[in-house]
Amino acid sequence: MSGDDQIAISVENGVTVVRLGTDFASIYESDLARLDGIRELADTATPARVVIDLSQTRYFGSAFIGFLMATAGRLKDRGNGQLGISGVQSFATMALEATKADTLLGLFDSVDEAVASLRPTD
Repeated sequence: MSGDDQIAISVENGVTVVRLGTDFASIYESDLARLDGIRELADTATPARVVIDLSQTRYFGSAFIGFLMATAGRLKDRGNGQLGISGVQSFATMALEATKADTLLGLFDSVDEAVASLRPTD
């Protein structure tokens, strides 16, 4: 993921935050290779709490939903890991609801809300 100025990574209150830029307004299967670093974060972020900010994303398909589910699974496999998704737009919300992925992923209106919910309490 390094070198991609459309992906910004920060740590806020112990939660790793990934912000996708305007290049990711639509995410297709062919775009997933650019997001491989998020999978790596799922394996290495300490603690295993990650938020992906989709506020710039208007559309994604089933391949990206599978990517999110796999990433959430990797985090959960590390014990108490969690994945939060923030800033989901209306069409994307419908896609997550149609596949029932919304019941397995933490959906939040904003990054701040997601970080507050996922931050470690230790």
